[in-house]
Amino acid sequence: MKKTVLLWLVMLFSLNVTLAQDDMSAVKILQQVTNQLKTYKNIQAEFKYSLVNKKAGVSQNTKGKVIIQGNKFHANYMGIDDIYDGQKRYQIVHENEEVNISSHKDDDEFTPNKIFNFYQKGYTKKMDIKQKVKGRLIQYVKLIPKNSHSAEKYILLGIDTKTHNIHNAIIMEKNGSVINLDITSFQTNKVLPSKLFQFNKNKYPDYYINDLD
Repeated sequence: MKKTVLLWLVMLFSLNVTLAQDDMSAVKILQQVTNQLKTYKNIQAEFKYSLVNKKAGVSQNTKGKVIIQGNKFHANYMGIDDIYDGQKRYQIVHENEEVNISSHKDDDEFTPNKIFNFYQKGYTKKMDIKQKVKGRLIQYVKLIPKNSHSAEKYILLGIDTKTHNIHNAIIMEKNGSVINLDITSFQTNKVLPSKLFQFNKNKYPDYYINDLD
């Protein structure tokens, strides 16, 4: 009896280890995405974002854009201009006429410049379906959070098999929410204004400046 229980535990442990392992085909295609990203001096992208939770009766839609160069970014979404100059982050909330300034030190925080590389850490990677989307052949990779306390159940990350760029992401949350992020425009290596990643407080004379540090 003891041998049977021991054998069952060994088999169960082996199954859990197997399930936690990355699919090497998924790792390979994501490495192609990473390698491609490294060739870009900068990225300009526009995106559509939607969140639906039928159980809670929630439906949200918005559009945004982001420009990324190195670890710097300038994004616009939901009425907010979000700028990071490499040291300080400036979130300009136009509806409230305020600017929140903070030091950006948390590597685990999801910020606009991580849209295209968030998958690199914290997920078990599995190959999923491949299908045509608007004339493009998209290979989906399933990302399963390693942190059991994550709000995400899993993410389907769509990769354009021709360009090796991210096409879209479908985020399934444990609370029943479904988030769709679609990249609608993607440009690289553009000549950018020298002050694009700088905050000029003179543009917002009537805004409340909130220094969070």
